[in-house]
Amino acid sequence: MADDLKRQLAALDADIEQRPAPRPLPPELEPVPLFPLAALPNSIRPWIQDVSDRMACPPDFVAVPMLVGLSSLAARKLTIRPQEKTDWEERANIWGLIIGRPGLMKSPAQSAALSPLRAMELMAGEVYRDASKDHEHALKVAKIRQKARETNATAALRKNPDAEFELESAGELEPPRHERFIVNNLTYESAGAILADNPGGILLERDEIASLLRNLAQDDQAEARGFYLQSWAGGPYLFDRIGRGHIRIDDLRVSMIGGIQPGPLSRLIRDAHRHGSDGLLERFLIAWPDDPGTWREVDRWPDSKAKLAAKEAFERIQHLDTIQVGGDHSPLDGNGLPFLRLAPDARSLFVEWRTDLESRLRGASGGALLESALSKFRKHVPALALTIHLAAGKSGAVNLTSLAQALELADYFMAHATRAYASGIRPTVKAAKGILARVKSGALEVPFTARKVYRSGWEGLGDRETVEAGLDILLEYGWLIDAVYADGGRPTTLYSLRPGAQP
Repeated sequence: MADDLKRQLAALDADIEQRPAPRPLPPELEPVPLFPLAALPNSIRPWIQDVSDRMACPPDFVAVPMLVGLSSLAARKLTIRPQEKTDWEERANIWGLIIGRPGLMKSPAQSAALSPLRAMELMAGEVYRDASKDHEHALKVAKIRQKARETNATAALRKNPDAEFELESAGELEPPRHERFIVNNLTYESAGAILADNPGGILLERDEIASLLRNLAQDDQAEARGFYLQSWAGGPYLFDRIGRGHIRIDDLRVSMIGGIQPGPLSRLIRDAHRHGSDGLLERFLIAWPDDPGTWREVDRWPDSKAKLAAKEAFERIQHLDTIQVGGDHSPLDGNGLPFLRLAPDARSLFVEWRTDLESRLRGASGGALLESALSKFRKHVPALALTIHLAAGKSGAVNLTSLAQALELADYFMAHATRAYASGIRPTVKAAKGILARVKSGALEVPFTARKVYRSGWEGLGDRETVEAGLDILLEYGWLIDAVYADGGRPTTLYSLRPGAQP
């Protein structure tokens, strides 16, 4: 080693020995609570537990898709007005993201959770196919009758050109409407055409939703992005297409659920931090549970009673009689849906919670994205309360129990949002720990350069920017010391372990 570098390091030793010992590195992920199963109604909780146990996956991966699926049906029937006197109302549709690395059973759990909705989709498809056949037959009969009337009229005119008669019109037969509940991979124009026939809304489900979110981030997808932004909030939407006429959707409502891996999500969040955000990503309720640990074999029959109860919860909302449930309706309600309000004690609790939320937002220190995500809970909480209320088979004003359950879920989702929007630091901390591990194993000899690390080919340490950020954290937390070495050429920063540090 060059003498000048030895002198620099020796000069640092005396100062470094006076500093506190190296501090533990921050966690790669913020701690989060377990999913609050007690916050779910009895109609769906046993089935969620059963699926989670048999698949050995976190209950979050079952519960969140099921809540989103139920909300997509509730959004067809009712809205909720959280205040006593105003016309502020929220649709029940919600968006959800379940986050986990590959192999944690996200897709099978989501599929099991949405099986009642898939059954409705299949049944609706069969009804549509039968109705289409009947419609095709009716069109043929109508054409034959029309042709016969025209033939009779022609014959009558030949006999008597001055004959008076009325030529009846066959009229236009309305084609059957294809009721839809769940869709997968389609363009937003196709989604708009489906929604025109299904004004109550649909559920967009994706196994891996990262591709959709990346696509919507492209500059040429501004219209599609605007469509989805509107579909979360609700309200009128008009497609204008040359040669295709106009498609008007009176109240655009789309629910959305999908899985995503931690890496792609962190990149989406970092891009939103870097380029700004219009709030699309922040509209999602996020579930990012800890890894479930050691896998275990579970081979037993499903709980058929629990499965039937969950299925009945879906069907109960789908066939809901809003008059019996107690839905109010105002002539000023532009979307044409009845609405429920909060019961007085539930409204008092909601005001207390919202007061705390607004104070938290005005003093937020977690960054613009997290603040934006937390602000969306003004909708999430009423939507969850209405969904829980209906899934439990309750009627009348949304009561205190339903709202309290929604607030417990909100605490869970807020904590997971905090984990997600802080995950931008995750690769940096992981890189810092990886560097220390290579030093400890002897694979990385000290002193070393940043170039030596990112040119090594080691997993997770191949990106220069990430490696340099990891080195900065190790310097900040007292694990490394650095010195600049010139030796007649370009200055190079060399890193060494702080004396006394044991990685």
